[in-house]
Amino acid sequence: MPTGTSAGPFTEGNLHDGGPYQVDDIKVEFHPRSGRPTQIFSFDEFQWKRPKARPVPVQPEPWKPFRTCLDFELAELMLDSNMNSQQSGTLLSLIRRVIEQPGNFTLLNMDDLEKVWNHARKTQATGFEHRTFKAEYKGEDLEFNVSTRPIFSWIEELADDANIIPTFEWDAMHCYKYDGLRWVRFVDEPWTGDDWWDIQSQLPEGASPVFLILYADKSKLSSFGTAKGHPNGDGVAGGRLIGWLPVIPEDAGETGKKGYINFKRIVCHKSLYEILESIRLHGKVGYMKECGDNILRQLWPIILILSADYEEQCVMTLIRGLRSYASCPVCLVPGDKLADLSETFELWTKEKMMEVYNKAQKLNAEGKEELLKKYGLRDVKNVFWDMAHCDPYKATSWDGLHAHDSGLFGDHIWAEVKQILTALGKKESKQLDNQIDKVPWWRGLTHFKEIMKVDFTDGGKYADIAKLLMFSAYNILTEAESPDGFILLKLLQCYLELHMYTSLSVHTSSTLADGEESLIEFEAMVKEYKAVAEGKDWNFPKAHTHKHVFQDILHKGVMRVFSMKPNEKAHSPLKSFYQCMTNFKDFGQQVLKLNEKAVVSILIHEQIDVQDHLEMEQREEVDENGRRFRQVVGTEHISLGSVLKSCMIEYLEGQHKKDTAFKDFQKQLSKSLTAIFNARIQLDATDEVIPYQTMNVSYESSVSWDKMTDKVRANPEFHSCPCYDYVLVDVGHGKHFFAQLLHIFGIYVNSAFIHVESIVRGAVLIPAHDSMYSDEFLVFDQLDEDIWMRMKSLKLAMSINL
Repeated sequence: MPTGTSAGPFTEGNLHDGGPYQVDDIKVEFHPRSGRPTQIFSFDEFQWKRPKARPVPVQPEPWKPFRTCLDFELAELMLDSNMNSQQSGTLLSLIRRVIEQPGNFTLLNMDDLEKVWNHARKTQATGFEHRTFKAEYKGEDLEFNVSTRPIFSWIEELADDANIIPTFEWDAMHCYKYDGLRWVRFVDEPWTGDDWWDIQSQLPEGASPVFLILYADKSKLSSFGTAKGHPNGDGVAGGRLIGWLPVIPEDAGETGKKGYINFKRIVCHKSLYEILESIRLHGKVGYMKECGDNILRQLWPIILILSADYEEQCVMTLIRGLRSYASCPVCLVPGDKLADLSETFELWTKEKMMEVYNKAQKLNAEGKEELLKKYGLRDVKNVFWDMAHCDPYKATSWDGLHAHDSGLFGDHIWAEVKQILTALGKKESKQLDNQIDKVPWWRGLTHFKEIMKVDFTDGGKYADIAKLLMFSAYNILTEAESPDGFILLKLLQCYLELHMYTSLSVHTSSTLADGEESLIEFEAMVKEYKAVAEGKDWNFPKAHTHKHVFQDILHKGVMRVFSMKPNEKAHSPLKSFYQCMTNFKDFGQQVLKLNEKAVVSILIHEQIDVQDHLEMEQREEVDENGRRFRQVVGTEHISLGSVLKSCMIEYLEGQHKKDTAFKDFQKQLSKSLTAIFNARIQLDATDEVIPYQTMNVSYESSVSWDKMTDKVRANPEFHSCPCYDYVLVDVGHGKHFFAQLLHIFGIYVNSAFIHVESIVRGAVLIPAHDSMYSDEFLVFDQLDEDIWMRMKSLKLAMSINL
């Protein structure tokens, strides 16, 4: 591989380059300019996810400038609870009357608390700066205000933090896993993608790039939709609100006019200019900084990813968007070709669009409009063109939340399903609701009582409906009863397969190729459904944008890196601030002030957590070899919880005497233990067992290789409902079967005892509707990526002798 160039689309390593190597060994090739040698690890040695750095001791009183830790905890509670001034004042008055530790509580009233907050905002974190600029419209200079927290000041805060700086990744790398014949490249984090590698090739030797993800979304802060803001991010190192853009009011006489739309884009990009000002120069020449680990680095802040929904993508790339000639922010696909995923069109590039824009400025009004319209560009200069190493069209990333969950599925596929079911009649709609209600409860999976009469706005809910719909509607939308509905379910199946490929947490050359193939299969099913569904137009941007997702993954890391799902969570506290803690007048400044308090709270809490962690380590008991005692019942693979009072075997048998599965319980348990321990064990009726109601099953993900944990239950009354979960069981020789938990003390399924260590992971099995047999189930392979991938190759045992 030439120095300073990308490895290209998954160049594989040599078949034999100095081994011997073991299957699953990991090779990491660092960027040549890093000066770091290639490293090879055994799979067990490889730290796939960077371990949390050992906490660095903090100041003895990390809650400063609050007078005591108790003062800070109370102030944090008020903030988290969205208390207004009157509520907080009342709480303080009550505490003053009942306080038991007067020496540790010094706050007197809201004024006193506000003084501490103000001091904390000035000393603990960078606050917002308020700037003014002008934009011309119809010959008049209009003034706008933008609030921004300097990005580079935040970068310096992180670089100074001795507990955060060890978690930074500075260098691009190509990672490979040995499959027995060759090194297979894989990507997950952004530093394993091609864009990081290519940009680092353009930087000087020893440069330390600080790559940024810029997230933007116009969020409705009120339930009535009249107050809007543009929040961005949350957290300590993971995200920070950096800008509050002005929202230009709609004018009934101007709305929709080309000049007014361009004016709004000008205001947006002038605002972004102010927000990005602090990193513009440093992104071009670098900045020397001694970091919290006492290492001097040349920092280069660079925007790698733009994360936004389609509307905001059009604003950031300054394309004309919906119904324009080229409505994709990544490529020049014509508007009538959006559903043709097998065709490839010219990509937008920073250089090309700057050339078009500059050429247009030299033409008369008619010629300018004709040229810009041909490329779908706005007559506005893009602020990102002036950001070094940032191409806004490459940085723009696929938005799975709005493009798939609430878009392609929610607005289109689900809408078609409801239309067909409604046409079939109320009976079929009711049947779907009844069958979806029968899906077992599972942590992280929404349980729906009904879906036909409920309108959803949450993309996460749509994602779960899409997964469950296939398992709840297959016996309703049959080929005989509903030919169109049957084809639509086939389309849904292709959509689910494509969606799962887009969501994988680790991608290899084979999964990327399979993902590209699933795009073509989806396109074919869209064409098949179009042939029978008259009037349904599939030429819309969200039917096209996933065309680019696998290139996004190759260049920037897997979808969770640029997904809007974690970023949208930042809206919730801002909405709460607006609705609960402002007077709804000039609310922007009030919300920003509250956000500053929230940032301070997070920073202080982090320091207190570090202090608590270090103190806990000192208090933990250790054995004579310095190892800490385990407090868990079980092993690293299986641990049991929700312990009940021990009971004799005869009592347990009596409790379940009507259940044929517990017949000869004592004998079966003795037989099982004899087989497990290879020694004859004979239990008496008076021997005791300890029942449990929960079990944590830890396993290695077949996709990400991370440690995952499923919590499964055998509980007759979990939230007032019986809960007996399913598990995947390994019976050896590469064969498995699915079973339901009836009791946990060992594991007891289908009148046989199963040693807990043979359980692989938890599972969800859905009743097979309209089956002749009550014990037939469908494996819910859409539960997560691990079970989805396992089911592609899992060999199920046809019969089990237990």
